[in-house]
Amino acid sequence: MHWLMRMTPRQFIGKLRHRVIPNVQYLRKSRLRRCRCCNRFSAFLQFANAEEFTVCIRCGANLRYELLAEYLRERIGAERSLAVWELDPSSALRPLLERASIYRRTYYDPAVPREAPRPDGAVMQDVTRTTFADESFDLIVSSDVLEHVPDLERAFSEMRRVLKRGGACVFTVPTHDATQRRAALQPDGSVLHLLDPEYHSDPLNPEGILAFWNLGFDLQECFAAAGLTFRIAKGPEGLSRRIVWEATRA
Repeated sequence: MHWLMRMTPRQFIGKLRHRVIPNVQYLRKSRLRRCRCCNRFSAFLQFANAEEFTVCIRCGANLRYELLAEYLRERIGAERSLAVWELDPSSALRPLLERASIYRRTYYDPAVPREAPRPDGAVMQDVTRTTFADESFDLIVSSDVLEHVPDLERAFSEMRRVLKRGGACVFTVPTHDATQRRAALQPDGSVLHLLDPEYHSDPLNPEGILAFWNLGFDLQECFAAAGLTFRIAKGPEGLSRRIVWEATRA
């Protein structure tokens, strides 16, 4: 269970207090099956009445990570000479992605300087203004990150800048029927809420993280100016209509 070993004591205690103990009644719905992420037979423990909280005990994957892993195996195949950037310092995809010739893991913390390293080797990067050179990566991978970026238009433009020609940003976000901005940052740094505040769980913040966007099936229409071509690469799947999106640079 390498995903548990990658947690800090604070993260482990937080998950135990906020997910496991209050939802112990859901554990009876746990199942045995092959994990599509680590590709091993495993137990999937269910901690809530949602696919998001049904996880492989071997690698920590839930449905969105399983879909991403299937996509990545199909795209990468036996190719190892790829440069990959993942916007998640401790995801279930790490054993698969670290086979690439270049694998960069990043986290976001506005309280520390850009490129500040963590003990696990991940470095701080702001997806709207990275320190990476032009055309650095073949793949950019993220899972339920982009809905929390206030200036998402700029983030997609920056990812296009650092992608090689033919490269792709591959990501999941919670699925909605249509794209809608939930909140916006004001010039003074305050947040203007356009909809009722919605917070998602965050391994780096026990209080959760604010969602700035609902992202739907109209991503191409909403973010075409970023210079990427959006398509659904896998899904929708499951009750939560999980999708793997592919945004390709021409």
